[in-house]
Parts: sequence; structure tokens; C-alpha cells
Amino acid sequence: MPGIRAIETLPDGAPVVVDGIGGRHRVRMHADEIVLQPAGPAIDLSAPPQALPDAPMIPGAHGLWAWLDQPTTRYQHGVLGDAIEAGGLSVGYPDGSRKSLTLPKDRVFEDRAPRFVDINGDGRDEILTITAYLDRGAALTLVDPGNPDGAVPQVIAEAAPIGTPNRWLNPVGAGDIDGDGRIEVLAVITPHIGGTLTAYEWQGDTLVVDYELNGFSNHTIGSRELGLSGLADLDRPTDGIDEVIVPDAERRAMTIVRFTNTPRIVSKIDLSGRVVHRLVIYDLDGDQSPELIFGLDDGSLVVWMPNL
Repeated sequence: MPGIRAIETLPDGAPVVVDGIGGRHRVRMHADEIVLQPAGPAIDLSAPPQALPDAPMIPGAHGLWAWLDQPTTRYQHGVLGDAIEAGGLSVGYPDGSRKSLTLPKDRVFEDRAPRFVDINGDGRDEILTITAYLDRGAALTLVDPGNPDGAVPQVIAEAAPIGTPNRWLNPVGAGDIDGDGRIEVLAVITPHIGGTLTAYEWQGDTLVVDYELNGFSNHTIGSRELGLSGLADLDRPTDGIDEVIVPDAERRAMTIVRFTNTPRIVSKIDLSGRVVHRLVIYDLDGDQSPELIFGLDDGSLVVWMPNL
């Protein structure tokens, strides 16, 4: 295989490696061996006109779709490879209608794609994204997607901004990481300069810091790939509590962090290169235990089967 251009997923979550000349290969396992099989063309999820360049439409539960739009250059940071950010976010509904949230001029969405997450467990998704203030830097943000009957998308909770312009964060995801029955949302704060893995709980209109652990990075500066980390219940037998999978600060090791009792690294794999391609968490061999699949800058594909 001529290198790795990207790692994508099929609708069922299975990993697909896109090679250096555009060939697509589904990753499987057979008799403990990694097998690459031809995969069909990618599904076109391009967002409508006025979306960010190369922005995808993201599906949520109950027929919702969301995407970032209203391109603007008013925030000259360029951490994602260009200085074009989103001035708004749009949501599409099952009836074909759509509604938008437009940000004030003092901020942008410094992100590529929104994330649907059910933070309060009510069966209705919120949207997790990154707001960047022109004078205070990035903040993790929750948006209510609204509905076709009247409610428009609106910001409902936000973490404190980093405090300095041109300082960014990259979300990890959401899950119950400490067993208290509440969903935390996680991000790596300043992943390019001594990243801090930070967990937040939703309290009123604020995302409040719950845990912090230093020494991580889930982004390469200038890269369009934001999916280098994730959450999954990796214990066997499962205990209903998510672990966090995230590269170390140099991205030369992939780590598993557990937050029960005290935040700590419980497993780690050293790598031949730096993590640059998406982490996919998927059960390749059907043993009810997910593998961790990701790609390195030396062209290697890594399939890690942690034993927790």
C-alpha cells in the first residue's frame, strides 16, 4: 500500500484506509492478521453552499444534520491549515427545513465539523463545538440544535475561554469517565504547547472543569484532522465507564487514561512515528472487544488491542 493519506469510517464505523494514490481499503482482521480489502467510494457528505471549505455534513440522532458555515477571515489564526473559520452553524431537520446560528462579530467557530452528543441523557442530542474569541482564544461550546417547529439553534453552555488570542483546544468527545452517572465532555487544551487533557461537567450555562491531566496532544498544527483521540469502555468485562484514548504530548505514544479514583495513564504503546491519522475504535475480529486503529507519519497503520 503506497502510504496513508487518511483514515475514514464506513457508516457502520468500520475503518477505511485511504492510500497515497486515493485507493480505499477496509481494515479487517483474520486469524490475528490485519487484512486490507477493497472498499467502495466514499459517501458524499459535502455541506451545502456557504459552508466552510471541505466542511462535511454530520448526521445526528432522529434525522438531524449539522455543518459549519458563513466562512469568515476575521480571526487570523490558521491552526487548521487556513485562516477561514465559520461565522455560523446550521442544522437540518427531518422535514427538510434548516435553521442557523450566527455568531457575534467578536468570535468564530474555529472547528471543521460539529459533534452530536447527548450530554444530559435525555435522548436528545446537543452539539459540541469550538468557539474562538478574537481577544480571549478558544472555548468549548454546547449548542442546542433547535427544532423545525420554532426553536432555533442557540448556545446553551460554554467553558471559560483559554484567555489568550490564538490559543486553541481540540475536543476528545463525551462519556461517563468516572462512574458518577454524569456525562463529561473532554478536550485537550493547547495541544501544540503542553496540552492538558481536561474534563468538564455541564452545570447551568457553564461547562465546569472536573479533571485536568497534563502531557497530551490530539492535533498536528495546520492539520485538518481533528480525530486523533476518543473514548470507549475498554475494560473486559465492561463496567460502563469510559476510558480516554489520546496521544502523549509528542504524539509518539498512544495512551489510555482512566479517571476513576484518580486520573492516570493505565496503558501506553510506544510508536515508530507520530500519530497523524484518525483514531477509529472498532471491533475488527468480532470478539466484543474493540481494537484501536490509527495511522502514523511514517506511513504505518497501527492496530492496538489493549488488554485492560
